[in-house]
Amino acid sequence: MDKVKWAKHWHDRGFSVVPVHYVKEDGSCSCSAGADCHSPGKHPAPRSWKKYQEKRADYDQLEWWFEEEYSEYNIGVVTGKISGNIYAIDVDIGEGKDGQETLDDLCMAYDDLPMTFEQRTGSGGKHIFLKAPDDQTIITGKNVLGEGVDTRGEGGFVVVAPSNHKSGHHYTVEDWAIDLPIEDSPEWLTELAKTEAHRLNGGSNLQDTQTNMFGKMIDGREGYMVQLILGTLRTWWTQHGILPTVDDLVKDTWPIFERKAKSRGKTLADDGRGLDLFKKKAWYQLKRAKNNELRIITEENKNTVVSVRSGDGRSESPSVTPVATGFRITDWSMKRYSGEPPEMEWLIDGILPRRVPGLISAIGGLGKSFILLDLAMKVAGGDQGMHQEKAFGGNIVHNGKVVFFGAEDSANSMHRRIAAIGGANLRDRAAGNLYVVPMPDAGGTSSLITHAMGEYSVTPAYLDMKAQLKELGDIALIIIDPLQAFAAADINSDPAAGQFWWSVMSHLCVETDANILIAHHMRKDGAFNITKASQAREAIRGTTALVDGARWAYGLWAMNEADELVLSQKMDNIEAGVGQCAQGAVVKTNDQCDMFIRSFVRGETGLLIDKTMEVEAILDASTKLDHGQTAAIFEEIARRWHSAEPFSIAVNTQRSLQTFLHIDYGMPKRSAKSYISAWQSQGFIESAIHDSKTKSKGVKVLKAPDQPQWRAYG
Repeated sequence: MDKVKWAKHWHDRGFSVVPVHYVKEDGSCSCSAGADCHSPGKHPAPRSWKKYQEKRADYDQLEWWFEEEYSEYNIGVVTGKISGNIYAIDVDIGEGKDGQETLDDLCMAYDDLPMTFEQRTGSGGKHIFLKAPDDQTIITGKNVLGEGVDTRGEGGFVVVAPSNHKSGHHYTVEDWAIDLPIEDSPEWLTELAKTEAHRLNGGSNLQDTQTNMFGKMIDGREGYMVQLILGTLRTWWTQHGILPTVDDLVKDTWPIFERKAKSRGKTLADDGRGLDLFKKKAWYQLKRAKNNELRIITEENKNTVVSVRSGDGRSESPSVTPVATGFRITDWSMKRYSGEPPEMEWLIDGILPRRVPGLISAIGGLGKSFILLDLAMKVAGGDQGMHQEKAFGGNIVHNGKVVFFGAEDSANSMHRRIAAIGGANLRDRAAGNLYVVPMPDAGGTSSLITHAMGEYSVTPAYLDMKAQLKELGDIALIIIDPLQAFAAADINSDPAAGQFWWSVMSHLCVETDANILIAHHMRKDGAFNITKASQAREAIRGTTALVDGARWAYGLWAMNEADELVLSQKMDNIEAGVGQCAQGAVVKTNDQCDMFIRSFVRGETGLLIDKTMEVEAILDASTKLDHGQTAAIFEEIARRWHSAEPFSIAVNTQRSLQTFLHIDYGMPKRSAKSYISAWQSQGFIESAIHDSKTKSKGVKVLKAPDQPQWRAYG
């Protein structure tokens, strides 16, 4: 859509629309301050824009603005009362901020957000739009909901698609979100974001929460303390079916606060923010929970774990049934293994063996849930004839019923995703075989394992699920998304939890004769700059026992920016820097599997599609230099040596030779590095002192290569 159509789109959404200054090609702002502007491309163009907080521009005004007066300008929308009391949650990501993590913590402490309209910002964050009650006023402020989560309400505005950003990217609305309605704001979120300063039972206002350069909490510590306590209470209640004691809260939650919060005196205790205060707040919140004063503690949020409470509030041994072994050692002598071994059976030929419990891991937002739903559709709707389907680079060679348990998405969200997959024919074929269970609409997520009195055990919810799966019969695949939602245990840090989980899943594979795939997250600090499968395996969140316990594990990770940049220049609908390209591979297997790294490109619906052959061909071509290109490069190196600014061998400098090859020749940085190393080792170039006074170095040509064509080394 052009600017006018976009402006009308936002107007039809209910917003008051205003023109906003844009970022010029040189990075400066279109306003009079130019390069000195502190907020390039982020402030309204009309001097009298505030009148549009009281009156919406009509179609005629929008056409005049974006066809004539402000045709090149960005688009902004005013938030608050004039726009139907719509406000935006601004989730910042990057520059030391992780607003998504803050938002996740809030949702854990209170409740999940509805599936509502949102857009991707130019910096890689997002704006989530919600409608507040007419009688409430939402404030506009920084870090209102915590570090990296701002609000844009009364008196504020946000820049919207398709506006440009100083990063070089644009604000975008993804296809899956374009038609989503703007949902009502949850009551708990409205309370946090409205003008009346919301204080958590004597704690600091959440908007005062601040961290220093080392990530330590320096303001809002009491509010953060209460937030952690409430989150733990909710977790225990929804996953264990019981309330913790003060001692349990000290054990589970205090270490997190102590690690995160910074003392201004000698210790947290000296600041009055020590363990004594934590115990008092924990006791108070437990009292409120027992008096039914906490909305998060309701029977509707409690799972089906049966437990007996003692007088002091501690749980005694829950009445759950452990997984039975049911074997006799004498039945398994070497006589069982005589003759020819059975042939290997596959769900996906050469990729995923049959009847194994496996793990699919990726960083949040990359699309693992979507690609798993696609796999579910293909296993359920395909066959071994003219409708054989492919997934993860191999043919699906076993079909049958599929059950998908999803804890994160509502039925409506699942419906939209299903409609975006495979076409009507595939959906019709899968209709009788695919069962998609959105846990938020199916009574809430219930834990399958739990931890009590130092022991792990299965829950009644697991036993009920297993019974229903066995009754269904002929199941080829079971998908559980994500792991953490179905395990009331410290699955990421306790090796025993991971071991017990996989013993349960292995048993379920045998009981149902099906594959089981579990969706899980990668660590945020290890999920970038991955170039090989072993790095992806190491990035999977949790202990080594969690990964080792799986019979099979697959990793999905974001493609490096250099390769994505090359692809954006050669492939349609790819914009570098917005996560449209990913790579994946089997990272752990107990069988002989294809562990080749495949490349995926996000399609129009948001689904990652295997484009390995096309991607590899483009990247391979981008790593080649013909004779003419090589000669031109060496001429430029020689010219720069004789100038005042020779190339530098070092990376991440203004004079970097690697950067020159990357930008001017579209070469991935790793390939550029390989070329430079090869030229050095072959004696064609060297890093030599260029200026005897400053001892600064530069790249010097020793001799020019005479080969007709060069390929990247390594």
